Amino acid sequence: MEDLNTQSEVFKNNLIFIADNLQSEMYKLKINRATDFLLNKHLDFYTNELDRIKELTTNNPRFKWQLLEQEIDSNFKKDKSLTGATIFFDWKHNVSPNRLVVNFKL
Repeated sequence: MEDLNTQSEVFKNNLIFIADNLQSEMYKLKINRATDFLLNKHLDFYTNELDRIKELTTNNPRFKWQLLEQEIDSNFKKDKSLTGATIFFDWKHNVSPNRLVVNFKL
């Protein structure tokens, strides 16, 4: 697992490095072609999109599924007779929740 984490970190660093280089080149192009309004508008757009990509790279927006996995594993170790888990994801507190039911068999 350590190798995957290290590899992931290398990929993140490379992505940020490439995005920074692209933004630098786009900035130079903007200076060289300052009179081309449409090109500058596109370059601004792509510069902002690269900023978003860099932000997503450094801030993991994914759900912390590992915490659920650890909790399930811990409970299964305590009680080997468990046959499944019921997990509720409530994004809004409600007295009578209206939940989607998804059955998933492994």
